[in-house]
Amino acid sequence: MAPKTPLNETIETAFAERFACKRYDPERDVDEKDLRTILEVARLSPSSFGLEPWKFLVVKKSAALTDELLERAWGMKRNAPYTVVILARKHMEPENAHVEHMMADVQRATPENMAQRQAMFASFQKNDLGVADDPRLMFEWSCRQCYIALADMLAACALLGVDSTPVEGLNYDAVNALLAEKGLMDPKEFGVAVAIQIGYRDPSHAINPKTRQEAADVFSFVE
Repeated sequence: MAPKTPLNETIETAFAERFACKRYDPERDVDEKDLRTILEVARLSPSSFGLEPWKFLVVKKSAALTDELLERAWGMKRNAPYTVVILARKHMEPENAHVEHMMADVQRATPENMAQRQAMFASFQKNDLGVADDPRLMFEWSCRQCYIALADMLAACALLGVDSTPVEGLNYDAVNALLAEKGLMDPKEFGVAVAIQIGYRDPSHAINPKTRQEAADVFSFVE
């Protein structure tokens, strides 16, 4: 086996030391350049057909919305400088306005190529994914892609030395209703997929040694 490079060591150490922060330091903020990088990593994350079925609601600790989120999300921690709520699109049909915008305006597809891509996309959703005729499955498919962005954000935090907490511990109906009431989300178009909090651990935060299965128990190599 080839020896590890310094980059290999840096990456593995960052992930070995990464943990789900349970208590944030109220005196420390996240540097703007680090926040910008974490958000840029989310923006650059991969998605099926490159159609980006998400939006990111970046909530500062000082925002009034923070306390209301905390009331509805037991998994969220106080004093995190930022909470990012990742919203998933409910409608990703080939003829949807967002899909057409992405193909025509962002990906610069010609009318002919766009028609071909829409036809391929429709076949993929119907024949491969099986989500075409089920709104719940369509939304869940969007949510799964949001988790790719979440994972990339967690990785970016680890490499930057910023602590983070992935958050599924919330009352989804209550948080969806709150964001809709505040005009921050159109409930016909979006729903909450997951959230991530970003900041620095409280100095008294105890960190338990990371426990994971052995590599031999989780990897199977096919040659």
